[in-house]
Amino acid sequence: MYTNEMMNHIDQYLRRIMELQIRDVVKKQRDEESVKSILGRHTKILVKYMVKLETKGDKTENRVLVFTPVRVYLLNAKVPTKIECHFHYLDIVGVESKKSTHFSIVTNDRPYSFATTGDAGNFSSNADVILTDLASAIKQIFPTVPLKYIIRKASMNIDIQPPERETIFSEEFRPSDPRNVGPCGGFSAQYACMCDFHGVPYREEVAWDVDTIYLSHDTRVLNLRDFDHLEPKDLMAIVSALEYNTFFRGLKAAHMRLSHETLERILHVLKRSMWLEELHLEALGLRWDFLNKLSISVITNSNPAIRTIDLSHNIIEDKGAIHLAGPIAKVSKGLCKLALAHCGLTSKGVNQMSHSLTLNQSISNSLTYLDLSGNSLKDDLTNLHNFLAQPNVLEHLDLASTDIMLENLFGALLRGCATHLAHLNVSHNSFSTKKGKEIPPSFKQFFTSTLSLKHLNIAGCKLPMEALKNLLLGLACNESTAGLYLDLSSNTLGTQGAHVLESCIHGVRVLQSLDISDNNLDAELAPVLTAISKNPSIRTLHLCRSLTGMKPKHIPPVMDALVNLIQKDDFPLAELVLSENKLKHDLHDFINALGSNQSLQKLDISGNFMGDVGARLLAKALQINNRLRTIYMDKNGVTLQGYADIVYALEHNHSMRTIPFPVFDIAPHLKNHPDKTDAVMRKMQELLQRNCNGLQRTNGQGFRLQHGFMLSSTHQLVDKLVAETQDTISIAKGGGGDSAASAVQRLITDAENCKQLMPKLQEAVRSDAHPIEMKLTRVASELGYTIKSYLEETLETMIRTGIEQCPKTLGNQIVIQDLRKALAERLVVPEDFLQQCLLNNAGSEIMNKVG
Repeated sequence: MYTNEMMNHIDQYLRRIMELQIRDVVKKQRDEESVKSILGRHTKILVKYMVKLETKGDKTENRVLVFTPVRVYLLNAKVPTKIECHFHYLDIVGVESKKSTHFSIVTNDRPYSFATTGDAGNFSSNADVILTDLASAIKQIFPTVPLKYIIRKASMNIDIQPPERETIFSEEFRPSDPRNVGPCGGFSAQYACMCDFHGVPYREEVAWDVDTIYLSHDTRVLNLRDFDHLEPKDLMAIVSALEYNTFFRGLKAAHMRLSHETLERILHVLKRSMWLEELHLEALGLRWDFLNKLSISVITNSNPAIRTIDLSHNIIEDKGAIHLAGPIAKVSKGLCKLALAHCGLTSKGVNQMSHSLTLNQSISNSLTYLDLSGNSLKDDLTNLHNFLAQPNVLEHLDLASTDIMLENLFGALLRGCATHLAHLNVSHNSFSTKKGKEIPPSFKQFFTSTLSLKHLNIAGCKLPMEALKNLLLGLACNESTAGLYLDLSSNTLGTQGAHVLESCIHGVRVLQSLDISDNNLDAELAPVLTAISKNPSIRTLHLCRSLTGMKPKHIPPVMDALVNLIQKDDFPLAELVLSENKLKHDLHDFINALGSNQSLQKLDISGNFMGDVGARLLAKALQINNRLRTIYMDKNGVTLQGYADIVYALEHNHSMRTIPFPVFDIAPHLKNHPDKTDAVMRKMQELLQRNCNGLQRTNGQGFRLQHGFMLSSTHQLVDKLVAETQDTISIAKGGGGDSAASAVQRLITDAENCKQLMPKLQEAVRSDAHPIEMKLTRVASELGYTIKSYLEETLETMIRTGIEQCPKTLGNQIVIQDLRKALAERLVVPEDFLQQCLLNNAGSEIMNKVG
């Protein structure tokens, strides 16, 4: 009986407990449904807590605190519930907790003070757990940035007492392991966060472009031109996503219009970001007032990372430059690049800015790029000269079209820039016009002592003859640099300049590329070309508009000199630019000479109106020449028939790779003969693509091309010399000297026999299996084994790494075996692929080279 009563009592007690639990479960489900209903079905709930909100005095009211991916919601504790307030994570400016049962969250609008309920059954917990979840939610958005940099209001930040409680949040304060972060530093999550923050729609295409295209190219500069088709408000969210992103190192916007709101966000990011190193804002219509705000943003940033500033093509004027001088002087790490081209500056603004460059001691060891081109600076540039005169690491200096006096510049360059300067552009400036003023010795001394100069543009400067002579003699004495590109175009050198070039250019062995276009050299261009042909270091020659306007009687000697230049065996010219010379039929002899040239790889003959006759001659040359890779031939008045001849020649040419689409020549035919035009151009591109794929030509083709040309040119010369010699012998026989005549006759016999020397030599070395091809075949086989071994080792390394990261999934041997089986086919590179790469691509180049 006692046992029965006890069992009944236990049964009733258990029933009561179950009823309470069921009631709690039903209530909890009802509460959850109410919360989901009010927040929306698409809003993800990370976690929610029952808390007490402190109101006036000591009063508290029950509330539900909900953390979602980007916002905090405060709901009342009734069913159905209502949203009392909500705020974005980025609205939080401070977090405070003096004991584990109380905490405060401070936003831009107001503070929220909470007390925990202590009711574990009602989804509540202590302050440590709640704040840890808050930190975790923020960290999911900004995984690589410590929390203290996101919540960092100067007067509050994060205040957790006593100090030992801070250890609870230590993991949340640390940045995540980069390997566990999403693409591009978690950009997509940050972009979604900023879309919510600014109240703009989330664009999937933005996230896809960044996560896919930017990631695949490892592009670290976000270019707003990629998204300029979107609404201005969308750009605002994209820019904001850079504020706490550690993947992107720069922001670029060029030749577009940005809204005031977007520009303000750029300034805000610049003020807050400690990772943004590059700022490219080109041609945005910015004015000096924006520079005032920009300078304040940089100065306000406690730890600015900015190293590159490009504000080119914005009329910021001297006011803007003066504002920019402030942050330039204070950037602790120094700038690497400063570009202010075409900004409406004068010497006043540049001097102020140059003074700041001098004051910042870091800049002398950091600034490698300075562009002030297109500003009217004129003469008074004392501070700029002082900066350039101090030892620095400038590699690129552009002062083109600045109206400066060049003789005042090179003294500073000699003292401070002779070691590192590689690119110098002083084009479209001038020397002083004062009579009797000599070129300073520093001008020549700079070119003698420069150690790294690779690019010198001094075009359009109306160079005095003394300056030209000192320039060339200075470079001729330089034994430190090599591979120099020298642009002397548009200097109106005339006859006197031609004489200077003729006497000096052959000794300037540091030259690799020379541009003497548009200099009115007239008939004196012929001896200049002869002098150039004596300098074997020159591989590129520009002669644009060099024969335009020349008297017709002077053109043939110049073209003869040019033909001799490209036919010299000891002058390996690789690139020649003859564009815009309007040579017409005067170009024909030059085109014929291309057949025997074995060095030119790139040729520009556009703008010469050579017509279909010139195209036919070029087609014949292409059937003989096996060195040319690229030809520019537009604006020559060539019709479809002329291009059809070129296509026919390409059928037999396996070396030509590029003929840019001739827009000007083809445009008239697109309307009248669209199908034929398409067929000719398509066939041309197919043949060029065939050559790019390295399809191998037939054995001995290179020899036959050379031999065929010899039959048509060199043999004619031999026949002519033989005939002249025989006439001389006939005359000499009357005066005796049989032994001498006999010796000469034997030489004539050798001359006749040499016509067949090349075929005999070819037969002597020809074999059925070329040793080079056999070696390449063996190399392809060996390479296949090497690649397979490498891929197998890589697979094993990746499997071991996968097991370490995901032991539960990849720890199963069956899974590993299936994985190896699935990847087995990918461990072998097809043999025909290697054969194509080595034999057809590299092999064809090698065979072309050795003949």
